[in-house]
Amino acid sequence: MNIKSDLGQLLRGVMTEAKELAAAERCSLFLLDKHTGELVSKVFDGNEASKEIRIESGKGIAGYVAQTGKLLNIRNAYQHPLFYKGVDESTGFKTRNILCFPICDEEGVIGVAQLCNKLNGFHFDKCDEEVATAFSVYCGISIMHALVHKQVQKAEARYKLSQELLLYHMKVPDTEVNHALEAVKEPDREQDELYRTFPRFDFCPRDVKDHALSVQLAMRMFYDLNFVGSFKIHEYKLARFVLLVQKGYRDTPYHNWWHAFSVAHFAYSLMMNLRLIERGIITKMQGFSFLIAAFCHDLDHRGISNSYQTQTSSPLARLYSSEGSVNERHHLSQAICILNDSSSKILDGLSTTEFKECIDYLRELILATDLANHFRILPRLKKLRAEYLTEGSNQRLLLSLMITCCDLNDQIKSWKTVQHVAHLVYAEFFAEGDLEKQMGLRPNAMMDRKKACIPMLQIEFLTTVIRPTFEILVQIFPETGSFLDTIDSNREQWERVRNRAAQQGNGSEAGGNGASEPCNGCNATAECCDFTCYTQVND
Repeated sequence: MNIKSDLGQLLRGVMTEAKELAAAERCSLFLLDKHTGELVSKVFDGNEASKEIRIESGKGIAGYVAQTGKLLNIRNAYQHPLFYKGVDESTGFKTRNILCFPICDEEGVIGVAQLCNKLNGFHFDKCDEEVATAFSVYCGISIMHALVHKQVQKAEARYKLSQELLLYHMKVPDTEVNHALEAVKEPDREQDELYRTFPRFDFCPRDVKDHALSVQLAMRMFYDLNFVGSFKIHEYKLARFVLLVQKGYRDTPYHNWWHAFSVAHFAYSLMMNLRLIERGIITKMQGFSFLIAAFCHDLDHRGISNSYQTQTSSPLARLYSSEGSVNERHHLSQAICILNDSSSKILDGLSTTEFKECIDYLRELILATDLANHFRILPRLKKLRAEYLTEGSNQRLLLSLMITCCDLNDQIKSWKTVQHVAHLVYAEFFAEGDLEKQMGLRPNAMMDRKKACIPMLQIEFLTTVIRPTFEILVQIFPETGSFLDTIDSNREQWERVRNRAAQQGNGSEAGGNGASEPCNGCNATAECCDFTCYTQVND
């Protein structure tokens, strides 16, 4: 059963009834987001809103009604100071009059309904106001019951999900924990060079390869940043935490432990090399939360996108789709599960206030790894300046920027790493595209192995996502300027791959090697060959 659709169907029915009772031309319904205080569009012009619209508390007609709880009957919309005519100008619709009223439950306002343009009169009258007031009570009861039903369904979905996870994940044996602790206390002298270069930006975590060594290095990050002493972390619990996080990642091509290890290493390198905590740019608690979030940000990723989860009404979508960022909310949930386990509770040494603060930062940081959220705050990120980082919400914006840079850090590594990671990413993309085709859906071009051209897609990705994001980081921290040089160098490599393939007649510039069998060099199908077989000379 699709929870989101069930609620949407109810709301559409409720507003259709309201529109008919009041003889209105259009109707809209907004529900109050109790976490942000914003009004969120649920029904627009009688249909379930296809694109989420958010209205700040107190802003506009709907915001005013939500804040005051009072009905507004506006006879001439264009003469009212709260009316915003920009929507009319963009849609061509002419709003004449408005009847806007609150929807309440026993605790207060839970939403706002808005009716536009009286059909059989000049404006809405007192009778319409009485109908709206009575209808508001009915609407509030209906929505309240629907939301309770939704919570029950969510609980069922959580139960099924937890059962699935219990079957999938293995427990961490004490021998593994003890081995990790011994290795950290008595490091292998043969690894001296690795330990020496480990904090550097140009260190490549993907070159480590040995799982046991990666666990030791992960633990070392907490020691090097003095989090173990500052937050009274029990060493045994730290080892078990890292091992549980490692086992919490599935064996997907890209979103696996090695991606998490790489992301966490870049977070560690940022804090070490830029001395973010020592310079007061971020607090120690923010740094601690930042590192935990980097390790946990993709926990239990199944190798499929938010879009696919929503389209298929997966258990995760049924649980989180109404809140957005389906995958990221699941990763956060898994992180909190591990942090709440008595054997891996590395937040044990925190006070109640500190614990809540840490979880709050974790939530913000993990949700920030959804690129949709990154693009939403991008205009604000571009305004960040080094001299104002500790003012207002700038610290939180900086953390969001840095976790995104961490998530994308493979693109500032060597060409060999960049090329290897592209294979991993597109292996996941193409597998998802295949699943969509099996369901009769049309996959996005980048996920269609018969249409995608990896060099072209990578050039676009580096140009439109990677460089603009790292440009902001470099603007704040000029000492990271070499990142942009590496990005430009890797983009030039992809351009060479694309051009060389075109020159050698192995398909068009847009992709395809002209053959009917998979390419022996890169094992890609003919239609999606990424020309890796022509790049070996550059390794």
